[in-house]
Amino acid sequence: IEGMKACLRLVNDISGINATLQSNHTMRCLDVEEGYGLLTPVVKIQLQISDSLELNHDYEDDLEVVGKEKVIQTQLHGGKRAELADLLGVTRSLYSDINPLHLPEVLALVGLHHGQEELY
Repeated sequence: IEGMKACLRLVNDISGINATLQSNHTMRCLDVEEGYGLLTPVVKIQLQISDSLELNHDYEDDLEVVGKEKVIQTQLHGGKRAELADLLGVTRSLYSDINPLHLPEVLALVGLHHGQEELY
């Protein structure tokens, strides 16, 4: 499972916003043994890796957009970030990385992409 965690960190490191932006945005394929059945931690990690690789593929012409999409989908979505943080053992708060002057823009992005309920 540690190897799978390392692969997930490679394509989407959620330990901080800067880490996510600096994750690998060019990898399109990673052959891993598919898990079946219950959503075990290994299967959840595999699904997250697949999601990240799909984003890399969808936005392959603009690596900056890939990074921003990963931040929006995994850092600014409370439920998704909590799940990933639990899987990867991340205990830092996302908001410790945000400059207070940028907080209104971040909150606007959260509301725009995930709805107002994500703000409460």
